[in-house]
Amino acid sequence: MKTQDFCYNGCRTHGDGKRGGTPMHISYQPLWNTLKEHGMRKEDLRLAAGLTTNMIANMGKGKNISMETLVRICEALNCGILDVIELEQDEKAEISN
Repeated sequence: MKTQDFCYNGCRTHGDGKRGGTPMHISYQPLWNTLKEHGMRKEDLRLAAGLTTNMIANMGKGKNISMETLVRICEALNCGILDVIELEQDEKAEISN
């Protein structure tokens, strides 16, 4: 059984180092759902986790943030990483498969 690792641009590499698989991206939808469950707004999260408005904006655009920022969010919400992010297949890749 070959293992798969994620390369920097979201596509997977197989154990032999060759690229393949389906490109993926990080979704913050679990975070937005968690905020609703906690009765919080993005601004409340920003203040509780010590985030900048740019960090919140980047997450809203689906851009990557640092692991340190993810940890601060988890600590502020007292939740796990899966309550904040999830991996999703890129839509373009789904269409071509």
